[in-house]
Amino acid sequence: MILFFIALFAAGLFWFQKFLYRRFWAEGIRVEVSFQEEMVQAGEETALFEVVENRKWLPIPSLKVKFQCSRKLKFEDTDNGAVTDQYYRNDLFSVMPFQRITRTHRVQCPHRGYYGISGIDLVGTDLFFSEELHGHMQSEQRIYVLPGLYESPLLQEAVRRISGEIAVRRYELTDPFTHRGIREYEPYDEMKSINWKATAKTGELKVNIREHTAVKAVRIFLNLQDRNILRREELLEMSISICARLARGLLESGVQVSVYANAKDCVTGRPLSLEGVSGAGNLENICKMLARLDLQKPADDFAQCFSEEIFGSEALYTVFISPDRHEDFQQLLGRYKEREAFSWLCPVKEMEQGDIRDELMGSIVKILEEER
Repeated sequence: MILFFIALFAAGLFWFQKFLYRRFWAEGIRVEVSFQEEMVQAGEETALFEVVENRKWLPIPSLKVKFQCSRKLKFEDTDNGAVTDQYYRNDLFSVMPFQRITRTHRVQCPHRGYYGISGIDLVGTDLFFSEELHGHMQSEQRIYVLPGLYESPLLQEAVRRISGEIAVRRYELTDPFTHRGIREYEPYDEMKSINWKATAKTGELKVNIREHTAVKAVRIFLNLQDRNILRREELLEMSISICARLARGLLESGVQVSVYANAKDCVTGRPLSLEGVSGAGNLENICKMLARLDLQKPADDFAQCFSEEIFGSEALYTVFISPDRHEDFQQLLGRYKEREAFSWLCPVKEMEQGDIRDELMGSIVKILEEER
């Protein structure tokens, strides 16, 4: 008889706790997955915080927290992860009443991109592990992995040459009748630009900083069309990094910059068009937009995308960055050269000869992939 009542009590307890867990297991459960930073640069490391909190008296003896993110993010701890088309994470917790658990995962970010975690799946159990209980939580965590700033001797020389061309054009646009301040004299300054009154007052040579008659931007056109049989994604990524490096140099020198790219923004679904930004602080905005360029989708045809902008508006100077050397692209550049000088920065795997039209030879700078 005693055994009967013990069995009856055990059965009642089993079904009662089963009812409680079915009804209340998800209440008071808070799960948060977040990146340490909003943005990092390609090649850097960040942290992912996983926080599980149980705000009720009912313990959760087993709680699986599942989420997925891009496989381009490399977790240091791979024991609870699996990589297929995405990286799938499955972490196990045991959470007591009113307990909060925080885990930190180190994450390497070797590749440029805009990554996120859009949802978290929860799988809990009751006290006797007799049933799996499923739940879902929304999560909109995002991280920018900004492109690296490409550096190489050839690129540095090209940037210096481009900066010289821009300086000449800015000087030609200088208004001799208005100025916006004074600065220290430099050896390259002309005598007529010296402010003698300020020089006499300070005892040091000072020159006037002239206003420009028109504020025009330097345009950077980024052609990410890949029409080769074998994809050349490394050259496309190199092109994006060159664009970021060039934009930094121009912004730091006080030049307005416009950036255009025919790859699609993974947020808006449209090609990149960022016009007339200035100041070194805007480099971050440019790099964020470059991070969002999706190379997994075909880029739009460059000529169709930007011919109107290229030929229909004026600029202080124009730079094309393109590993694509197909004939139609070179024809477009040839037409543009008839009206304006420009520079073409062309990332290549090897220094091939004879693939560039004669009239473009003075405009192109080939940048070898390994030459850094």
